[in-house]
Parts: sequence; structure tokens; C-alpha cells
Amino acid sequence: MKLKAPRSLAPTHALDFALAALARNRAEECLRRAAPALADVGADAAAADIVARAAVSLGNMHVARVAFEAAARALALRGMAGHAVAAALSVKRLTGNGEILTELAGVLGADAERAVDTSVRPPPLRSEDVTPIGDEVPLADVFAQVLDAVEALRARLPARLPPRSKHPLWGGLPRGAFERFAEALEVRVCRPNEVVIREGEHGGSVFFVARGEVRVLRRAGDDEPVLLLGDEGAPVSGDELAVLGAETVFGEMALLTAAPRAASAVTTRACVLLEAPRDAVSEASREVPAVGRGLAAWGRRRLLDNLLRTAPLLRDVDVEGRTTLVSAFETRSYQAGDVVIAQGAESSGLHLIASGRVVVRREEAERTLAVATLGPGEAVGEVSLVLRRPTNAAVVALETTVAMVLQPAHFMDVVRGNPALLASLYELAVSRDEEMHSVVARAPDDEEHLLIV
Repeated sequence: MKLKAPRSLAPTHALDFALAALARNRAEECLRRAAPALADVGADAAAADIVARAAVSLGNMHVARVAFEAAARALALRGMAGHAVAAALSVKRLTGNGEILTELAGVLGADAERAVDTSVRPPPLRSEDVTPIGDEVPLADVFAQVLDAVEALRARLPARLPPRSKHPLWGGLPRGAFERFAEALEVRVCRPNEVVIREGEHGGSVFFVARGEVRVLRRAGDDEPVLLLGDEGAPVSGDELAVLGAETVFGEMALLTAAPRAASAVTTRACVLLEAPRDAVSEASREVPAVGRGLAAWGRRRLLDNLLRTAPLLRDVDVEGRTTLVSAFETRSYQAGDVVIAQGAESSGLHLIASGRVVVRREEAERTLAVATLGPGEAVGEVSLVLRRPTNAAVVALETTVAMVLQPAHFMDVVRGNPALLASLYELAVSRDEEMHSVVARAPDDEEHLLIV
């Protein structure tokens, strides 16, 4: 089995190395690497946040406060909402002063009086070849250089920040809700190759990428390559579903269901993440229902997109056909023990398992046969749907399960435009039907392993 490390897709910057040093508790190395980037107009805002975090670890709270304050306002000016909130939140927790967080709520939140065009084109970044400050320079002198550079950054900032473009999350929160939600978040600095979410585990947090890059993976089988995590030494394997950069969200499926995590999330480089516990997201959603609906819709769309990429049944569907599928499926959740499909019933549609597991059971005379256990990416309900007859087995959720369901009423409209899907469904239905007959026809001494006790 091949072992490999995750590869970043975005260009690497000197600040990525600085942040990685901080995540490994090497704060002075971080400071010496990040300080020169304060002179880079494309990286100065993020550099100010990173040197502030290093200063906290090194005990220089004055430098930390000044740098966090400059970073929060500069990051907001550049349209980097998540990273700006992380810096402003650090100011509040360091000093007790929430004025900058309030200011950000006014320019990033729902109350901002936005112009027609508030987009920001970030300046180009320097390469990874920024030279760190050498060990021969005393730490006190490094801090002095940092203060001078941060003061220069502050001098370039406007006295009043202009409103920024509307962010899918922050832009829906009015000032009070914005601040309350932000104060419920935790700022996490993660190492490269760190597992943030592991497939199959339970967790209710939603994560926002303030800086960095995260790869989302789902298990596909035992013979696939393994992604080896150098820092943790724990392997994570699977098909790549997405690579997420700054200002993106992951883990939002926790808003739709209490099912185990349907995929793993692994950092490809050092990251600054904002973690929102379920209670914080629920409170924000109660206060501003549009926020919860937006995140839930975002999660549903990504759920279906992931299925379109990984479900064997859908891999031959062309890109245009997938657009049709997105609108045709609906999301359904089941608790452990719920009957997803009843034996002998008319077709309830095609069910694609998005997360969780189900068991296919056949009641035959006085026997209950377990035909198969199915998980994410697999389909059930295709036999009765395609062959147009009552179901020949029951499907029961083994744990909290989420399925994307194509109802029979929409089936013909979908397959008319996707003949490849119809062909795959027919082949699967016939194969499953033959498998069922084979299981039922086995001699009693051959089927002891199938009996459910």
C-alpha cells in the first residue's frame, strides 16, 4: 500500500512556514520567519496576525496587542473576513476591549451600507523565499523591528474602514448577533497534515478556514493509497472530495444531521481555523434564521456534490446532467432502527447513502436474512424503481443516516436527460436482484452467517 503526504495546491508563502513553526510551539522561529513579511504589501495583514500570535507565546503582550489590532483592521480591509474576525477576537480575549470586533461587525455584517462594488483584488504575494531574521539578531531587536513595521501598517490604514462585500456567513449577521457569534468561536492554529475531522467520528462543530488549506477525503476501499499524517502518525485514506482555502466552511453537515462525519478533513499546510460549536451555530441560527438556512443549504449542496463525485452509480453522468440531479434529489435523515424502505412496498425512490450505514434485510418464511450492509456512496431502492415492482427486501438504518432521495415522480424526467444513469441503474438492479435470489436459494447450512439473532 502506497504511503504519501498531502500536497498543497496553492503556492507556498514564507508565512506558511512561520505558521507551521508556531503550530509546533517554536514561537521564536515563527517570529523571525514572519517579521520580514510585514514589509510585503500582499502579506502584511496576515503577517501581523501571525507575529502577534508568536508574541503571545513569547510573553510580549504589548507587541501582541498592537499587532492584533492592526491585523484585524488590515485583514478586513483586504476582504479576509474570517482571518480578521480571528484577530479581533484575539484582541478581545487579550485586553477585554471589543471595539475592533464591533467595528468589524459594522463593515462585514448585515448592517454594513455596501456600495455597488466592494470587491477587493489582493496584491501579489512574494514567494516562499523571504529570508528570516537570523539568530544573531537579539530577540529584543526583532520585536523593535516588528513594532516599527506594524506602526507603518497602521499608518496605511484608513481612519474608517469601508464596508466589504457580503460574506455568506458574516454578511447575514447584524451587529449584536455578529459579536455574540464571534465570541463563541475558538481560534485554532493547526500543523500541516493534521486531522481536523475524522470520518466516522461524531462531532457537532463547524469550521471556517481563516488562513491555510484543507483537503477533504472519503474512504473508498481497502486497496486505495493511504495519506500518511507526519505529525500525528495516523493514516487517513480516501478519495479526494475537495480542497478548501481561506474563507470556506467545512463540517457544516453537523447542521443537517447527528450522523457520524461522512468524510475526513486534513490540513495540507499550517492553518488558522475558527471552530464554531454546534450550540453557537444554533444560537446564531435562532437569532438570524437566514444564517442557519444558508449554512444548511450550503451543506446540502456539498453533500450532493460529494456524492456526484464519489458514488459509483453517478460517475458516468456528464456535468450538465449533474446540474439536473442537484435539483431533483431531496435530503432525508434516519435514526438507528428506522425503516428506510419497507419490504413489499411500492417504490419510494432511489436512495443514495450520504452518511451513515444501512442493512438490507429479507424476511423469508421464518428466517430473517441480512443481505448486505451499505454505506456512503452506495444506492438502495433501485430494484423496485427500475424493474417496477414491490420491494423484495427491507432497508433499515444501523446508525444515524442521511440519504439523498430521488422520488419516483422525478425519476423519468432525470433519466431522460441522463441515459448513462439509466443504464447504470438497470445493470445494478439486475445484479442486485440476482444476488437476492442467490441468497434466498442457499441451503440452510450455507446461510448460518446470514441469520440475524
